[in-house]
Amino acid sequence: MSLSFRSLPVLTGKSAERFLREVERVNRLPRRERPVDYYDYIDRLLEKSKKFVREHEGLGFRLD
Repeated sequence: MSLSFRSLPVLTGKSAERFLREVERVNRLPRRERPVDYYDYIDRLLEKSKKFVREHEGLGFRLD
């Protein structure tokens, strides 16, 4: 039988205080989530752009 011990870093003093302040600051930041149809929206925009380019190739627009 074997036992393994993992050493974990321990913060003390000013380092610990600074770390906790930073955790609190990050936790107060607003959370932004993408809408459910976010990627569908982007796909529709790309398709509209490609359609526009195809319809206006005579004016110098090109798909590369």
